[in-house]
Amino acid sequence: MQRKEWTLGADDANRRLDRILKRLLESNSHGAILSALRKGLVKLNGKKADAAAVTSEGDVLSVAEFLLAPSPEAPFAPSQKGKQGQKAPPCPYPIVYENENLLFIDKPAGVPVHGEGSVAEFFAGQKTAALAFVPAPLHRLDKGTSGLLAVSKSLAGAQWFCKKIQSHEIKKFYWGIVLGRLAAQEEWTDELEINGEKKAARTIAAPLKSAAFNGKEITLVRFQIFTGRKRQIREQSAKRGHPILGDKAYGGGVIGGRTGDGGPEKSAGFFLRSMRMEFPKNGLGLPDEINADEPQDFLAFFK
Repeated sequence: MQRKEWTLGADDANRRLDRILKRLLESNSHGAILSALRKGLVKLNGKKADAAAVTSEGDVLSVAEFLLAPSPEAPFAPSQKGKQGQKAPPCPYPIVYENENLLFIDKPAGVPVHGEGSVAEFFAGQKTAALAFVPAPLHRLDKGTSGLLAVSKSLAGAQWFCKKIQSHEIKKFYWGIVLGRLAAQEEWTDELEINGEKKAARTIAAPLKSAAFNGKEITLVRFQIFTGRKRQIREQSAKRGHPILGDKAYGGGVIGGRTGDGGPEKSAGFFLRSMRMEFPKNGLGLPDEINADEPQDFLAFFK
């Protein structure tokens, strides 16, 4: 019986064996994977292993080659995606910062983070050295929001970023244009309804510039969010009578020349941008902060 072997790296360490096999043997059912383990068709370091076995860096995983054969439902097993030496397609999004653990892109307005045609879909198709690790976006941005978006490049990077986001040690700042005049810095605390539950939301809004547009006052605002609720800035701004300019869903009207949540036929888009992230001291090589470029289409309103 022919076998194929892999030596596990850091991105496949400290994971349940069945989680790795689920991606590696994606044309096989979970039951078929468990059966293969019982029969010794899959071995870890030359021995039979349990589905719940936890892997270590340097472990040798061997799999009977016939298990890697694609099925009609899954025409490409991970080991067959791409040819040896084939170059990965270039990233279609502007790269703001990159190291071996994390990638920060400038997501355009109108591009979803998840789903069809999304950032997640692009990175999920990228070939990596790991068997089970998949690069993926690490936080949310609305489809109509542009700017900084963090993407994992290693398991260590993903785990560190998610832990620091949950503990609120990563500070996140946005720019938005709102209707009306915001005269001074305000702190907004609300209970927002998320999937039928009330969730606390806290934001600091600081005015940067004011102007008039179509006979109405508008303000360029820097937002710092302390909680990461869905549509947090958009909803909290609207609650105070300052909807984001162009945010049709929250009373901000429709502004031409942008692509928003529903596409150009439904909404011309809104003016909200992820601008800066600040990081605690870390061993991942991240700088103290990462900044997106200032949006010239925002600033054009205030010249």
